[in-house]
Amino acid sequence: MPLQPQSLSTAIADRLRRRILQGEWQPGASMLDGEIASSLGVSRTPVREAMKLLCHEGLLTAHPRRGMTVAIVSAAQVQEAQALLQLLHSHLAQHPAIEGGLAQQMQALAIQRLQLASLTALTQN
Repeated sequence: MPLQPQSLSTAIADRLRRRILQGEWQPGASMLDGEIASSLGVSRTPVREAMKLLCHEGLLTAHPRRGMTVAIVSAAQVQEAQALLQLLHSHLAQHPAIEGGLAQQMQALAIQRLQLASLTALTQN
């Protein structure tokens, strides 16, 4: 069964997210949708949709008329992510029956933000 456009863009987002968090693209690096589409053998449309999703997650930063770059995480954003992670960890510990809910999704996003922050720190040193 062929992938539907939504599942294709989600699959692309998963792949790009993994590559970003593994440090294949450094914070501040340009994300060129045409090159990514060509390397994956898909059109630009699902790549653009995937990039929008990653932008909403805070892994990419949109620059009007200039495309997107891998996000650079500030010290304030690191503190925010750490505080959020503490709150969510406490909440999930108090409510162990909660699985797959919003709190866990937010926890995953906070962890991603901290992973990206460590990559940002590496590129600035």
